[in-house]
Amino acid sequence: MSDEYRQEQPPKDIRDRPSRARYDKIKSTLDLKWRRRALQSERMTRELTDHLWDAFENPWTWCGFWLLQPDGKAFQPGPARPEPQKAAVTVDGAIADALRSGDAKPGATTIFVPVFDKNARVWAMFEARSSVVFDDMDARWIERLFKPFQTIEKLPPQQL
Repeated sequence: MSDEYRQEQPPKDIRDRPSRARYDKIKSTLDLKWRRRALQSERMTRELTDHLWDAFENPWTWCGFWLLQPDGKAFQPGPARPEPQKAAVTVDGAIADALRSGDAKPGATTIFVPVFDKNARVWAMFEARSSVVFDDMDARWIERLFKPFQTIEKLPPQQL
């Protein structure tokens, strides 16, 4: 056997893996973590943002949560990477389309994914921006990562 064959290959960095593998790694890691603790949306949004950013920092340029305001007319900035946004955004354009339809909206370089509570109400919106195009596979995987939020009860915006 040659020495080259005997040498172990260094483990691949998650950033070198295809998108599906990165999403699956995040899901597996967080499923184990969340199984051992009481589910709390505030902590989970931070953890999910951090894991997604660590896995997709390149090609993603920003990712984070927008939390629906009590009046339902705007979103406040939530956990985000690399930095949270400074101001609220109104409910219009692509974010409004995702809110009304309840479906992920992959755009050219931005994706919006609604986050539902256990009563099937949207209480937050996840947004990711990228230097490459998002597709339906990205939308499906990101939606899958948000399934645990559907076991948490959130107050409707009018009662917050």
